[in-house]
Amino acid sequence: MTLPEPARFTTGLLLALPELAEFTSPWRSTSYAPDHPALPIERRFPPHITLLTPWAGPDDERAMALLRRVASSHVPFDLEFASADLFEGSAVVWLRPTTNPALDALLRDVLQAFPEYPPYEGLHPDPTMHVTVSADGDEAVLAQVRSALAETGPLQAHASRIAVFARGDDEIWAHAASIPLGDQAQPSSSVAATSR
Repeated sequence: MTLPEPARFTTGLLLALPELAEFTSPWRSTSYAPDHPALPIERRFPPHITLLTPWAGPDDERAMALLRRVASSHVPFDLEFASADLFEGSAVVWLRPTTNPALDALLRDVLQAFPEYPPYEGLHPDPTMHVTVSADGDEAVLAQVRSALAETGPLQAHASRIAVFARGDDEIWAHAASIPLGDQAQPSSSVAATSR
């Protein structure tokens, strides 16, 4: 019997994109990550782009203040997803955002602000921005996603805030705080809220 890999990351900075759920749900609702084979990824976190994981967490006041400064220097922006791919050597089928200077600049500034947290603990120092559609997919799943994309046309999403997510004991990633882009307002917190 092969045991699942232990959970490695417990916090992250995400661009949550719930408007993509209607498209991704057919796959995310039946897809299971190796570190938690009993709960579909759709139940664990919303469709999203990961900016940085692991991260300090919402209880680190210095990190939260720095994150607010970074977010305040960026304005909300729109994203488009017109293609899908399969990461080489993995089972992850994902949506590729169309080249977007605003997304690139936000990622660069987040990574520069928190050098003590290398992306994926240094496993992927130059992360590919993506939205995971399936964590246990293959070429057949990729073909399904590409076919659906061809029918619907490019998907649209809006990024207006950086969401801080933290993994709970139940393995569901809970939304802990939101930092608006281009705004010095205090973050809204919903530690107990869960995104499905």
